[in-house]
Amino acid sequence: MTDFAEALCRHVARELEGQDGEYVKSAIKVLDARNHLFRTLPTGHTDETEDIYATSDLCRVDEEMNTLPDMSKAMSVARNYF
Repeated sequence: MTDFAEALCRHVARELEGQDGEYVKSAIKVLDARNHLFRTLPTGHTDETEDIYATSDLCRVDEEMNTLPDMSKAMSVARNYF
């Protein structure tokens, strides 16, 4: 379960690269949880029945106003699969 959450956080981090504080509009679809396969959708909202999670729902903002992947939110998603 932790492996999945870490892989999801890495995918979110790659999605956040170069966004420079812009509002994140993309979403991430879990294609295969066991093999940590994800696909980024250009826009979207969280729809757990379709295995889609808004990227912004998987992030937190730190003290310096940087948007970062949130491991606790990724662990929450992982509980849906494991």
